Amino acid sequence: FEKNFRFREKRGIVYKLKEILFLYKEKKFIKEYDEFLVLTEEDKKQWNNSKVKVISNSLNFYPINTAKLENKKIISVGRLEYQKGYDMLIDIWKIVSKKYPNWILEIYGEGSLRKQLQEKIEKNGLKHNLKLMGIEKNIEEKYLDYSIYVMTSRFEGFGMVLIEAKACGLPIVSFGCPCGPKDIIVPEEDGFICEVGDIKAMADKIIILIKEEELRKNFGKKARENVLKFRKEIIMQQWKELFDNLSLKGEKSVN
Repeated sequence: FEKNFRFREKRGIVYKLKEILFLYKEKKFIKEYDEFLVLTEEDKKQWNNSKVKVISNSLNFYPINTAKLENKKIISVGRLEYQKGYDMLIDIWKIVSKKYPNWILEIYGEGSLRKQLQEKIEKNGLKHNLKLMGIEKNIEEKYLDYSIYVMTSRFEGFGMVLIEAKACGLPIVSFGCPCGPKDIIVPEEDGFICEVGDIKAMADKIIILIKEEELRKNFGKKARENVLKFRKEIIMQQWKELFDNLSLKGEKSVN
């Protein structure tokens, strides 16, 4: 299992080099575009070009009901792959579980690392309160059964699960990976952001939200309010303004 992840760490360097090469090529030819769109402000900073604009993904749902945040359950949703960092989440949960063994962490998703992750769960004596749940088609309803959302991704393109969880009123604890969490989470207001790979810091933040029910519920309330900036009406208006501006530029160039 450890060899498997060391291999992925090395492969991650190759992916990073590919990303750098892609950025170089795009920066070189960006002058050919009228506008260049990215999903997050964090991503925009990498380009340093006035043509780069941010239009985020929109929220898929905003349920009438919200999570009560009283169940002793924590959720994470994502593919069981290196990117999602569930190997680190197991290490985090080992710390949390020592203090709160009656809390349960459930991970929804499938992937090539299921066997290795399950072996690590069992090796660390966590199979009683850390479960791999597989794929869930009706994830919207599932969010409502939990009290905290955790994300341990090494990198993301945006992080749709974060805005879904916030829409259901869940407070967030996440690594501040590139890109997404820093655009979505309001630190100390609707969630916590930790440095990528800081196992202890994330365990400590989860423990705070477990221990302090009032804080947990305040974060959840703010999460549901703050996520409204990703409503479809707002995002669609941004797209409309983009196309309107492109049309005006086209008319000026013809004239």
